[in-house]
Amino acid sequence: RKHPWLMVCERIAQRQGFFHWQLDFATVFARGGFDLQVGNPPWVRPRSDVDALLAEGDPWWQLALKPSQAQVAKKRAATLALPGMTELVVDGMVEVLSIAAFVGSVAQYPHLQGLQPDLYRCFMEVMWRHESARGTIGMIHLNSHFTDKKAGVLRNELYLRLRRHWHFVNELKLFEIHHHNHFGITVYGARKASPRFIQASSLYHPDTADRSLIHDGSGPEPGLKDDEGRWDVRPHRSRITHVAEELLRVWHATMENDEVPVRQTRMVYAVNQSSTAVLQKLATAQRIGELGLRFSAGWHEKDDRRKGYFESGWGVPTSWDDVILQGPHLFVSTPLYKTPNRSLRNNQDWSATDFEQLSTDAIPATAYQPVGDQYDYDCAYTDWGDEEHPDPARDYYRVAWRAMADIQNERTLIPAIIPPGAAHVNGVFCVGSSASSRQIAIVVAFAGSLLADYLIRTAPLSGIYEGSFSRLPIVETHAAQPELVLRALRLNAVTNAYADLWTDCYQNEFSKDVWAGGFAHERQASLGGVGPEWTPETPLRVAADRRQALVEIDALVALALGLTADELCSIYRTQFAVLRGYDRNVYIYDANGRLVPNSVLTVWRKKGDRITAEERTATNQARNTYTYELPFVTLDREADMREAFAVFEQRLRERS
Repeated sequence: RKHPWLMVCERIAQRQGFFHWQLDFATVFARGGFDLQVGNPPWVRPRSDVDALLAEGDPWWQLALKPSQAQVAKKRAATLALPGMTELVVDGMVEVLSIAAFVGSVAQYPHLQGLQPDLYRCFMEVMWRHESARGTIGMIHLNSHFTDKKAGVLRNELYLRLRRHWHFVNELKLFEIHHHNHFGITVYGARKASPRFIQASSLYHPDTADRSLIHDGSGPEPGLKDDEGRWDVRPHRSRITHVAEELLRVWHATMENDEVPVRQTRMVYAVNQSSTAVLQKLATAQRIGELGLRFSAGWHEKDDRRKGYFESGWGVPTSWDDVILQGPHLFVSTPLYKTPNRSLRNNQDWSATDFEQLSTDAIPATAYQPVGDQYDYDCAYTDWGDEEHPDPARDYYRVAWRAMADIQNERTLIPAIIPPGAAHVNGVFCVGSSASSRQIAIVVAFAGSLLADYLIRTAPLSGIYEGSFSRLPIVETHAAQPELVLRALRLNAVTNAYADLWTDCYQNEFSKDVWAGGFAHERQASLGGVGPEWTPETPLRVAADRRQALVEIDALVALALGLTADELCSIYRTQFAVLRGYDRNVYIYDANGRLVPNSVLTVWRKKGDRITAEERTATNQARNTYTYELPFVTLDREADMREAFAVFEQRLRERS
């Protein structure tokens, strides 16, 4: 009765879920705080979803497939005109924005400054604040703050409190979340003067962590999957990483620039001790960021479409100037990898390119088409100059890569060279330069290697942004540079749009080069059989030849960075489980070096080599028909990398 405002506070707290710790646990705080706190805080970011609110009045907002901006504007006005809809949308927005403002308050959560609000991070800060001097905290939560570039202030604090960190991937579906999701079990204690904790990465079951702590270290080191293709739950002492200031410095050299304090370094997820040893070697290498390349995020897929620079719609542009690339257009050193189907149902509705039949002047089909004034379109895209001296990014050959990162896929870092004229949405990022065409070829070779991919995987993020790409290692001048450039260009220069790049980069040493081993199939291309002018024979067109070029690039990059063949193969074996599984069970080649399609393999696995010519004939997604010739073989990537490594090592020894 004396304090009516208290009743209001209680009503608001009950409705909004506020909890007054100091009032409800006054006796605990009088003794100094909690000795034990255990919890699974909500993994939720307060975000507004206007379309979901509008769908309460008209389900069109959730059912429409890529509507035009004109349709969206017309439908929004009609939906808001429905009785009560304006109030529903405003109330929904106000509630979310208010919560976001509270949990994003620097005064309330000082270590979360500059971060997107996330309730589990708020709980971390609250639990640290509530622990006693001898207190222990155990939490299950997302791991995004360990690798979020903006979370340095938070990491600086948590590294001093962290005791144990177990990093899990939900492939065994222990949680009712997506099976690719990452989460962590973390144990915190009182703040120390310097970091000292243990961790294990890429775990699938908590029992693996427990048993690894008492393992004797015998037997082969585990990876992501075992030799039978199952998720690797074997315990091993090498899974346990002891983290202190010294290892943080190695992580820092690998992940950060000098402006970032060591204790704000992003966490590195090394599966075993061999992976950690490779990181220590790569920590001293030159970085791509030192080359001075310029970055472009391309068109913003939502905002720039709303501004009217392009619209959804299938089409084959008449010029590269009208091409807008998306992630599936690219694979490792492979532009024009796939093209969207006319139906445009989803991001899986794409067809693979047949490079054997690809025309010399091919331009890919695209799912976005430029609209409006061409001059406005050109001016609005990334320009690396200024008003007086414009320097459009689209004037150059650029190294582009898929922005989305998924370490559970065959490959995570997926770069390729894109030609002048092409634009892309921000599902693709790129770097370029006017300084040297050869530099672009070297960058795509190093970025497309297994070792660069491994470095991206050690600090998993949802996207591979400029900072992550710029930290990748490179050796700009090396005795094996001609071999590296030749293989990179024969993979990337797939049409005459790359003719100028080929001519600029051509070296006389190309004509003397030969394969360093691999599968000698019936139609194997002569590696050095190329001249200074681009011709239809310049790109490698047969699948087995393209694979061998990638294998040899991996060996050359490992040599240039000072790794051994054993270390390269260990990274492949333990870090690239999906690729290794494909190499052993999916990627099967015929006598002509073609990949055999599943429709033929299904019959072959039942009948063996008794399969008939008719049963060996199939039409691919590009509508080309082939008869696949026996014998069908799988190729051993590890053996091929070792062979190539030894050949290149001998060649370099003879030159010195």
